[in-house]
Formats: sequence, C-alpha cells, structure tokens
Amino acid sequence: MPLRPAGAVFALAIAVGAAAADTRPRGTARIVERHADWSVVVAETDRGKHCYAAAQPRTRRPEGAVRGPAFVFVTTRPTDQVRDEFSVEFGFEVAAGAELTVGDETFPLAGDTVGAWIREIADETRLVAAMRTHPQMSLQSTSLLGERTVDTYALEGFAEALARARRECADPNTTS
Repeated sequence: MPLRPAGAVFALAIAVGAAAADTRPRGTARIVERHADWSVVVAETDRGKHCYAAAQPRTRRPEGAVRGPAFVFVTTRPTDQVRDEFSVEFGFEVAAGAELTVGDETFPLAGDTVGAWIREIADETRLVAAMRTHPQMSLQSTSLLGERTVDTYALEGFAEALARARRECADPNTTS
C-alpha cells in the first residue's frame, strides 16, 4: 500500500506533532517528492529540520489483521548530526524481537511496543546500502497478542528518495 500524498502528509504530521506527553518533535511535515513507493518528507519541527525517505508496506501478512498505518523511515536530522537513521512504526503493538530482512541479511531491531530502530548502530550503513541494491525488504514481528506478522516494503525508488532527503537537509557549511 504506497503512501498517498494527502494521507501520508496527515499521518506523518501526526507523527511529528504528537501528543503533549510524547517526547517526539512538534511541527509540520510535507511531501516534496515521490519515487515509486517512497516519499521524501520534510518536517519543520521545534527541534530543527528533519528529512525522511518514507514508505508504507506494499503487503501485510496476515491479511485482515487489525492494524493502523505502518511506516519505515530513513531520517536525516542535521541539528542532531544524524544521517540515514532507520526507524519503523509498526501500526500496532509488538513484542520484543522484531527483525528486518534485506536480501540475505537480517537486522535485529530494538525499540518499544510501537516503533523500532536498528539494534546495532554499526549495522545502519550496511542496511542502507542493502536497501539501495535489493528490490524489497521484509519486517517480521510478533504482536502483543502473539500473532506473527510480516510487512513487505518495495525498495524501488528508495535510493532516489534518500538522495533527495539528504539534499533537503544538507548542511550548507559542508561539502558532502
């Protein structure tokens, strides 16, 4: 299910402008470009500019399971000196032990019941490189109710979306 511009901006704006008890940044988000299933999202937040390559799963298994929208993000946050940070919002509450598979490589995830990121930060560069060269990735998790889930994301357009997100959040004081 690819991102739809209006719905995706709304969903991502909600993620950026979360409830008062939440520690996430507040602000507005807009989609600036699309590449296949991937959108380039720029968020102007109270913590500075954040830029994302973002996608929703193309398939979700088991079909018919009650879940909210899911997203994967590869984020650049210049004010935090963060580039190419992978994260996921599951769209339902999960138990520990989620993992991401790209090609022949598996990446364990760490997080909480609603979102996760790469467990070993040293693997993030390898993950992003794998995402650039493979046609899809699968996210395996188990809901708090014990149901095993697999969300599959198409990776066509990822490299282009990531490049644009990086440009949108480029530090004007650097040459890279």
